[in-house]
Amino acid sequence: MTNNTWAKTILTAYRHLERISDAIDRIVDTKASNSFYMCGNNFSENNVLAVCESLIKLGERKKTLINLKLLCEEALKVCYGRELLIEKYIDGDKGEGIALRHNLTERTYFRRLSSAEESFSSILNMLGYSDQRLAKNLANEKWICEIYKGFCLKGQKLEISESRINRLAVS
Repeated sequence: MTNNTWAKTILTAYRHLERISDAIDRIVDTKASNSFYMCGNNFSENNVLAVCESLIKLGERKKTLINLKLLCEEALKVCYGRELLIEKYIDGDKGEGIALRHNLTERTYFRRLSSAEESFSSILNMLGYSDQRLAKNLANEKWICEIYKGFCLKGQKLEISESRINRLAVS
């Protein structure tokens, strides 16, 4: 049995990636359009260099999130049990409901879910995204790290609210 914590984290984060990318776009627009206003109080935050550095940092962050979304989609294309993974992690459905929809016993559902998680994790590794690389690439995304910590601390059970993810994502 392998550790599939990063696989679960990426699948859980996937449902938020588009919304957060849109929020980054709005922040970039706001910063860019407000950068013309300079006075003594906000000169250090609004000079051309500071604004450009901020916009570049936000652009890099969005690129990371888009690449994560594409990685997840690529892995799901060839993943065993992708329906279970999508329903459980991306759609956020409960295990009992998923098992009923697929006409599975609870025990069979958990076995297949575990196999699907291992398959997804193996595909990530084959694509060059080991746990260490994912941890390094996503270290600056506090909200993703929070999801990861939730899985580490509570196993399968993740207790993190949508509003907390949104607050962490735009900070």
